[in-house]
Amino acid sequence: MTFWQGLTQRARAGLIAGIVLIVLATAALAWWTFRTEYQVLFADLKPQDAQAMTTELERLKIPYRLGDNGTAILVDKATVHATRIKLMGKELPLQGAVGLELFNNTDFGMTEFAQKINYQRALQGELTRTIQSLSEVREVRVLLALPEQGLFKQATSKATASITLTMRQGLALRPEQVVGVQRLVAAAVPGMAMQDVTIVDSHGVALTRHETGNAEGDASSARLDLKRDTEAYLSRKVTAVLDRSFGPGQALASVDVTLNMDQIRTTTEDVLPAANRAGLQSTGVVVRERETLRDAGSALDTRVTDSGGPRGGSAQRDVEYAVGRRVEQVVSQPGSIRRVQVVAVVRKALDAAQEDQLRKVIAAAVGATLERGDTVVVQSLAGAAMQSAEPAAALAPAATDGGEFAPAAGAPGSDKSAPEMLHWLIAAIVIVVLAFLVLRAGRRAPAPRERRDPAPLSEAERAAALRRVRDWVREPAGSTSAGNRRQPG
Repeated sequence: MTFWQGLTQRARAGLIAGIVLIVLATAALAWWTFRTEYQVLFADLKPQDAQAMTTELERLKIPYRLGDNGTAILVDKATVHATRIKLMGKELPLQGAVGLELFNNTDFGMTEFAQKINYQRALQGELTRTIQSLSEVREVRVLLALPEQGLFKQATSKATASITLTMRQGLALRPEQVVGVQRLVAAAVPGMAMQDVTIVDSHGVALTRHETGNAEGDASSARLDLKRDTEAYLSRKVTAVLDRSFGPGQALASVDVTLNMDQIRTTTEDVLPAANRAGLQSTGVVVRERETLRDAGSALDTRVTDSGGPRGGSAQRDVEYAVGRRVEQVVSQPGSIRRVQVVAVVRKALDAAQEDQLRKVIAAAVGATLERGDTVVVQSLAGAAMQSAEPAAALAPAATDGGEFAPAAGAPGSDKSAPEMLHWLIAAIVIVVLAFLVLRAGRRAPAPRERRDPAPLSEAERAAALRRVRDWVREPAGSTSAGNRRQPG
């Protein structure tokens, strides 16, 4: 108590502030030491998955927190890996589907219909988990339509499947990936063909294309796909060349391709000659040879060889040859390029030589040729802006005495533009200097002094002043000189 009374007011305040700071620092250190640091256990969860996991965490009495608007679960950093392994070993119904673990606990009292339904649910769940393992896919929903079969009843329909895919932001499945998903589902379901699997995205757009009875519609769709794929391939090649030349994002390319979709079948048939006129030697194969001999009114038909011949009378010889025949058939598949049109837009200013060189490079990249009628157009945005910036006033004629045209005011080569610009520049400099001087004078001007009212006079001072004024008024004008004239105080 004596110590406290012996302290000054400032010392007492400092002592109290020091004690408070020590207590706060101790509490903060204790909180920092014994606090629980939470780490993400699972993220990007759907509501049903988050509900299943939190229920299991509460059953295991593991503290947790929800983050990212309920789509993430956080637990203690020291136990995050052990907790994740425990949850994954519980066979929770994640992704809103159950797999073949549905048959781990067999119920002998279950009916055959319930067994079929459970098998279908398990198959759908396994397919869902398999498809969702793709990095581009965020959510999957698989529905199977299995034909009903019985002991004395054969299935009259075939199994089909419908799959709905929700892609991650900015990602999409390639055509070969879509075909792979079709084959995966068809191989997992008995009696299902790849054409029986329909895949759509979250917007309802079909990612698969099936053969229909409309041959013209299928052909048109195939032609459009081939045209789009060809243009995309050539556009990527031109874009790669432009990006390497001017940098990414400094040029834009567009390719239009005209394809020859006609299937041409050409058949060439050549006939080989039967004999050579020069030597009269047969070049074909002898099929039949007949020689007729006539001697003394009797006819004798015989078949002889090349070494034999008639000895008398008249003879007639008939020879048949197998003429050679060659048939060549050439089939030209549709899809050949008939014409290519390329447009490249560059932000950098290019002269005529550079544009011509760039045109040759782009033509070589896409395989464009003048003989086929291909077109390659190169346009510079900077050059177009410079051309459009030239106003009509720069080209407008100003009449002179000689009838010639002089450049307008402000145009390149005008004699009046330079003096006018100089006058405007001098006026701007004068205005800036005057403004600077006014601001500087305003800063240096002394602050006005405060006007003080005179202090009131006392009674004695007022009587003395009044007496002096009376003496000055009563005093004659000539009694004193101008230098000794009394002035009122």
